[in-house]
Amino acid sequence: MPYKISMQKSLAKNSIYNIIYTVVNILFPFVTSIYVSRILLPVGVGKVSSAQNIASYFVTIAALGLPSYGVREFAKVRENEHEKNKIFTELLLLNVISTTLAVGGFFILVFANAAFSGEWALYGACGLAVFFNYLNIDWMYKGLEEYGYITGRSLLIKGLSLGALFLFVKTRQDYVLYALISSLATGGNYIFNVIHAKKFVRIEFSGIHLKKHIKPVLFIACIIFLSSIYNKIDVTMLNMMATDESVGYYAYALKTVNMVLTMANAVTAALLPRLSFYYENDRGGFYRLLDKGFQILCFMTLPLAVGMTLVASQTVEFLYGEAFGPAALTIQLMCPLILIKGFGDLFCYQLVYSTKSEKIILPAAASASVINIITNSALIPPLLQNGAVIASVFSELATNTIQFIYMKKKVRFSINGKALAEGLLSTAIMAACVCLLMQINLPNMVGLMVEVACGAIVYVAVNLMMKNAFMIEILEKVKVKLLHRA
Repeated sequence: MPYKISMQKSLAKNSIYNIIYTVVNILFPFVTSIYVSRILLPVGVGKVSSAQNIASYFVTIAALGLPSYGVREFAKVRENEHEKNKIFTELLLLNVISTTLAVGGFFILVFANAAFSGEWALYGACGLAVFFNYLNIDWMYKGLEEYGYITGRSLLIKGLSLGALFLFVKTRQDYVLYALISSLATGGNYIFNVIHAKKFVRIEFSGIHLKKHIKPVLFIACIIFLSSIYNKIDVTMLNMMATDESVGYYAYALKTVNMVLTMANAVTAALLPRLSFYYENDRGGFYRLLDKGFQILCFMTLPLAVGMTLVASQTVEFLYGEAFGPAALTIQLMCPLILIKGFGDLFCYQLVYSTKSEKIILPAAASASVINIITNSALIPPLLQNGAVIASVFSELATNTIQFIYMKKKVRFSINGKALAEGLLSTAIMAACVCLLMQINLPNMVGLMVEVACGAIVYVAVNLMMKNAFMIEILEKVKVKLLHRA
């Protein structure tokens, strides 16, 4: 019993830390986007996004699937000091090998290719993110569920990088500095990780076996690389088939939707280590936690997706200025991804990895990649960034559908129809309220704030009237905390 109580407390704390971490990850892009969009304009934003997109392929190669594999494997042995040190050393060595190959590949592609010669400084700045992967041991902290440390570190680094952004990025020509600051922020996180690691692990070369990790790591790496293709190929193909402006519109639309999506996944993101543990040790706890994740998603993703669709134009004008006006329609077309990726994070990522069902991801990701490339090729020329969005929605839906059907058969979980119905009804009422307010034609900033605030109030009120289980649980916990403090 004490162990179970400790587990519950730990999960609650991790969820709170993850919410704080999420808020930081929302506020930082929010502030930077407002500033950078007005300094660099769509062309500058597009240049940086294109270079970061190329570098991200090599970051994926460098990571070698360890961000997912490492969390799971480290979580299993975290109570065994010797095994913990051994796993850490083994995965660290694999990371060094993969990162060396990725750094070499990036150097050859960029600096031996005349097509990049005009922007070597930009690509070099973005390429630092590949180099910094030598120090990437985030998987260890997540496996240990050290979300408090992760949150504190992120707050510090983001604060420093925001200050550097305001200090050094002041003209349209400063897009290289913007890219450099972004890469250094990544490196700063990893440097802190390495310094802090001695508190938890030490390198142990005795009895290590790299071979046992190679097959599962390479398998996951292939999956992630294929997944990255359909996630990143849009920007790559836009860069080849459209303009820097189109890339800029797409990049900021994606940034906006990701800010919203991050909110939706704030709590569920902390579930992977716990789901992995429960699947091996407590199937009842596993199904209860999975259902809780679904309730959270029903409560959060539906209003966020619909709400963002309704206020997209006002949001773009407020955040990025009139120069980014075409991005409003792009955001609206992208909003279904809040639902697809939101539920996919639970059923097609966390569930897959926690149950060691990675084999389904490979055919799913391969299918999605083919769909994405074909639809991009057909839709980008006539529709530019909007064509790329439509391609993303189709490909994401394809891969998540395949994985969902497979996992439904394997795990045999049930869908909470009541939670889904409550989410749909309360979202519909909220949307009707927002639409009525939009008819008043208030000034943009005022109108946006009023619509968001009133929409949120109506949504919460409707859920309270329906006695939504997730909301009631939150209120009860808050009540207990307040009474305890009193």
